Amino acid sequence: MSCSPSPLLALLLVSTTLISVTAQARVPYDSRHAPPHPVSRHATPATAAPAKATTPAAAHKPPAGIQAARGEDVSVIGGMRTANGVTNTTPGGGLMARQTLARSQSTVTRDFIAKQAPTGNAIAMISALPGVISASTDPLGQSNTAMSIRGLQQAEIGFVYEGIPLNDSINYTPYTQAMVDTDNIQSVTVAQGAPDIGAPVYNDVGGLVTVALRGPQDHRGGMVDFSFGSKSLQREYIRYDTGEIGHSGVKAFASFSSTTNDQWRGSGVFKKYHVDSKLIKNWGEGSSAGLTFSYDNWQQGNYRPVTLTQWEQYGTSFNYTKEYFPGNTNWIGLQQYQRRSTVLIAPIKLKLSRSTTLDITPAYMNYSEFYFGGVNIKNQGSYFGNQAIPDLNLPYQTNGVMTASSINPVPQKTGFLNAALTWKAGTNTFRAGYIYSYIALEEPIYYAPVGYDGGIANRYSKYMVTLPDGREYRTLDMNFKHQMNEIFIDDELKLLGGRLTLDAGLRYLMITRWATNLIPGVTHYNVGGSYSQPLPQVSASYQITPNDQIYIDGTTSYRAPASVQVYGEVFSTSSPNPASKQSSLKGEYAIGEEIGYRHYSTVNVALSLFNYNITNNQITSSQYINGIPLPSPIEAGGKTSRGAQGEIGLRPWHHWSPYVSAQYLHATTDNNIIKGNDLLPTRGKRAVQSPEFSAAVGISYDDGSVFGNFAFNYVSSQYSTIMNDEKIPGYETANITLGYRMRKLWFAEHPQFQLNVVNIGAKNYLSGFQSISTNAQPTQGIRGTTIAGSSPLYLSAGGVAAIASLSTGF
Repeated sequence: MSCSPSPLLALLLVSTTLISVTAQARVPYDSRHAPPHPVSRHATPATAAPAKATTPAAAHKPPAGIQAARGEDVSVIGGMRTANGVTNTTPGGGLMARQTLARSQSTVTRDFIAKQAPTGNAIAMISALPGVISASTDPLGQSNTAMSIRGLQQAEIGFVYEGIPLNDSINYTPYTQAMVDTDNIQSVTVAQGAPDIGAPVYNDVGGLVTVALRGPQDHRGGMVDFSFGSKSLQREYIRYDTGEIGHSGVKAFASFSSTTNDQWRGSGVFKKYHVDSKLIKNWGEGSSAGLTFSYDNWQQGNYRPVTLTQWEQYGTSFNYTKEYFPGNTNWIGLQQYQRRSTVLIAPIKLKLSRSTTLDITPAYMNYSEFYFGGVNIKNQGSYFGNQAIPDLNLPYQTNGVMTASSINPVPQKTGFLNAALTWKAGTNTFRAGYIYSYIALEEPIYYAPVGYDGGIANRYSKYMVTLPDGREYRTLDMNFKHQMNEIFIDDELKLLGGRLTLDAGLRYLMITRWATNLIPGVTHYNVGGSYSQPLPQVSASYQITPNDQIYIDGTTSYRAPASVQVYGEVFSTSSPNPASKQSSLKGEYAIGEEIGYRHYSTVNVALSLFNYNITNNQITSSQYINGIPLPSPIEAGGKTSRGAQGEIGLRPWHHWSPYVSAQYLHATTDNNIIKGNDLLPTRGKRAVQSPEFSAAVGISYDDGSVFGNFAFNYVSSQYSTIMNDEKIPGYETANITLGYRMRKLWFAEHPQFQLNVVNIGAKNYLSGFQSISTNAQPTQGIRGTTIAGSSPLYLSAGGVAAIASLSTGF
C-alpha cells in the first residue's frame, strides 16, 4: 500500500493549522505490564464510534522499524486474577495505565478502583489524577460530587458510558453514581483537555471522562460484597456472570446493590437501589451485538450550603433541622432529592470486511428527577406569574401564611443514536460518523400543603395548592425539546514505520432547542435557540524510542448554553416580576493546544503543557427560588487558561507501587463583566474555581494476600467570585485502605476483608461551590456606580468515614 497522505488528511492539515486534535500512536509494550484491557480510542469496550482500535494481539506488536521494548519483570504477582478484577499490573497502583494517544490522558483501572470505598462514584475515583479537582458533601462519596479539570467546571466536561453521554441533557451534570456501581467499573479515563472527535457529547470544552463497564466474564461465577460503616451504613451487592452459554458466543451478567445510611451532616437518610446488567453475543472475527440495562432509584436529604460567614460561625453544624414547626422551611423533611433512572443501550459492531467496520449504538434513557424545597405562601397577596391572586383559600394557615413543599419534577426522555464507519487501507485509517439525540422534558414547579405536624399528603401532582378556578398553582410550567445532529470525519496516517502518527478531523455540531412556558406574564410564550459550529482538530505524535513518545495537539470545542432557565422565566410566589429572566447566551467556544512527553519503563512519566482560549465563557452557578436550587449561568466573557501537569508512577516493584501527580494552573478572566448598566473591573482577575496548584501522592502495596493503599490530595485556594473578593482556603485530604485476600475457601473464590478510612484526621473544610457570584462585596464599577455584592454558597465536607467490606467470588 502507498503511504502517501490521503486528500482528506492533506486538506484538513492545511485548513486547521491554528488548532489541533487528538490522535493515536500505538506503542509496543510488554503485555506483562499492560493494563488488564487495552485502552481503546474511547476507553470503552464497545462503543458506536470506536477509535481505530487494533486487536489485542496487534496492540502488542511493535510498528515496523521499532524493536519491541525489553520487558523487565518487576511485578512479583503480575497476572494475578481476583474475584473483583484486581490484577496488580497497572503502574502507580492502578492510577497510571499506559497511554498512546496524542493528548493528555490518564486512566485508573480495577487495581485502584476495587480498593476504594464501594460507596463512591467515578468522579471520586479520579480525584488523584493531574488537573482533576473533586468536591463532595460527604466522605462516603454518595451525594452529587462536583468537579473541575484545569479550572474548567463540571458542566464543561463531557462524560461517556458505554458509548452514550452521562451528562444531564441540559444542565450537563454527570450523574455517574446513578449510572453504574463502582463494583462494575472496569476503568475511568480522563482526557484532561482534548475532546475525542467521535465522543457523543456536546459540552466537552474542558475534556472528556470515559467510564468503561466491567462486562460479562468468560467463565460462570459471581461476587458478593457486604459493607458496613459510619452513619449506620449498610450496603449489599451481588453479581452473577453466566460465562459463555454453551458454544453460542452469548454471555451475560447482572448485579444488584442496596445502600442505606444516615446523612453525614444533620438529619435525613440516604437510600439507593441499583441494577446493572449486560448481555453480549460475539460471532465471526470482530462482530458482536449487546444489550446493556441500568436502573437506579436514589433518594436523600439535601445538605445545606453555607456562606463564608455562616461557615466561620457554625462550621459543619449549619444544617437543616430535624424538627418541624409551621413556618420552618429549613426542615429536612422539605429538603429532599429523588432520582430514578432507566437506561437501555444496544451496541452493535459489524465486521463488514477485513478493512471495514460498522459500529451502531442506539439507546433510550428515561430520567425522573424531583427537587424538593420549602416556601411560605401568603393566602392573600401571592402571585400567579404577574397576576395577583385575591385568595388562595389555603389550609393549615398561621397568621395568613401556609408552609408548602416546593416541588420541581424534571422528567426527561431521550432517544439516542451513535454510528460510525471505520475503513483501513495500509497505513491510513478513515472514520466517518453520525450522532443524533432527541430529548423531551417537562419542568413545572408546584406546591403541596404541609400540615401542622409536617405531614404532606402527596408530592406527585395530587392534592396540590390550586388557584381559585381549580387549576394547579405553578410558578414555572415549561415544555422543552432538544434535538442534536452531529457528523464527523477523521483520518489517521502512520509514517516512518509507525513512529510518526498524523491525524486530522472535523465534526459539525447542530443543536436546536424550543420551549413553551404557560405562566402568565412571561416575556415570550415560545422560546428557543439554534446553534451550529464546525469543530476541526489536528494532532501528531512521534515514537522516539519504544518507551518514549512526544505529541502535540490542537482542538476546538463547543458547548450550548446550560440549563432550561436560560430559555424560561421563573416566578416567585410573592412578586409579579420574574425571579429569573430569559437570557440571550451564546454558545461557549474554545481553542486548545497541548504538547506532551511520555516515558514508560520501571518508572513511568507523563508531562504536558496546555493552553486554552475561551470565548463566551459561561460560569455555572445556581440561585434559590421558592426554596428550589435552579441553575443560573453567568456570562463571563473571555477566559485564558494555561499551565503544566505531570504524573509519575512505578510499576509494581516488590509489591509496592508509588504515584505522584501535580498541576500548576494560571487561569484569568479576559474581560470586564457587564453588571446592570455598568462594568465590573474583572479583566485580569484569576478565574473562579481554578486552584493555582494541586497535587496528589499515593502508594499501593499488594502481595496477593495483604494489600492496601494510601492517598493524599492537596488543593490550593480557589476564588468564588469573578472579582476575586472571596475565596475558600486550600485543603488537604488523606484516605487509606487495608485488606487481606485469601486464595480459596471451600466454594469461595478469593474471599477478602477490606477496610477503607476516608478523610483521615476528620478535617472539616469547604470542598466546593453551590453558587458563584460576580462580587461578594459592594464594588465600584468602571462607570462609577456602586454594584451590590452577593455571597457565594459553598459545599462543606468533613468528618472521618470508615467502611468495612467482606466480599468473595463464587
